[in-house]
Amino acid sequence: MTKRQRILSYCFTLFIMIWGPDIINTVKLNQKIHLSEALNIFNISQLIYAGATMALMHYICNRYFLSKKYLRLALAIAGLILFCVLLRYFIEEKAYPVLLGARNYPEKLPFLYYVLDNIYSASVYIIIGFLLFLLDMQIGNQKKQAMLMQQNKEAELQFLRSQINPHFLFNTLNNIYSLVYEQSPKAPPAMLQLSDLMRYMLYEKKETVPVSKEWNYIQNFITLQKLRFDYEIPVQLTLEGDTTVHLIPPYLLIPFIENAFKHGDFRNDPLKIMLIVSGNSLQFTISNRIGHQNKDEAGGIGLDNVKRRLELLYPGRHELETKIESGSFTAQLKLFF
Repeated sequence: MTKRQRILSYCFTLFIMIWGPDIINTVKLNQKIHLSEALNIFNISQLIYAGATMALMHYICNRYFLSKKYLRLALAIAGLILFCVLLRYFIEEKAYPVLLGARNYPEKLPFLYYVLDNIYSASVYIIIGFLLFLLDMQIGNQKKQAMLMQQNKEAELQFLRSQINPHFLFNTLNNIYSLVYEQSPKAPPAMLQLSDLMRYMLYEKKETVPVSKEWNYIQNFITLQKLRFDYEIPVQLTLEGDTTVHLIPPYLLIPFIENAFKHGDFRNDPLKIMLIVSGNSLQFTISNRIGHQNKDEAGGIGLDNVKRRLELLYPGRHELETKIESGSFTAQLKLFF
């Protein structure tokens, strides 16, 4: 609990303990509650020593219970009971008679009875204080566990994100170097596209980006991937819907493209990519012919990366289907916002 939540929980508990019986009796008897009766001096004194007992119990548990110093804990509780008895005795049997002419117990009551009665009362407040401490500790542990899980999730996502395109840049630089060496007119636009791609990879630190930004990145990525091949690669790109409305994690769709270029054969069939944004859903489909040497590994490690990211980012809000049919690999991803 936060400090404010702890104070509120103690105040609520004290209110129920002290004024709860009066409220119940008033409701049963259908009588009005008089403020003067509710705030009588004995309720006020009970509020003082009950609050002090519960607060001190929280301190004692925090100091000795968590460190498992049980002997000191027992001695501290015994001292707390003695403190409660003496505090109540001083307020109600010494201060009130002198200042207000009133006392809570009959004047000739045996002192032993007074002590035993107040040991019982103190024990009730100590037990309630201990239960509130356990509740506080449980809530604190749950918050720490949730925070730790979130930190682990973020660390894993960061690791998965860092695995994307580890050697793509080196291959692209080599390809651009060849274009520059050959003085090809493709070299300048390729450098600009690589610059945009690098800017997106290095400086896009947001957890989510507009779908339109990811789509632009995909287009640059495809153009640079084409440089690896010694033949023209036909690509069919289909985009439907408003790509500026929804946000997705950056690089989420790139492994599908990378997987296609790694395992695909585009001599006779084009690479087909379709992105449809409709209402609160997104559908991404990619299809490519599988190269003869890659028929048994069309999925690849990159798609395992995607699956894990989807499990962390869209639990219960995504569908991913992959299939190999007639020599072609197809992956279809649906996200629900």
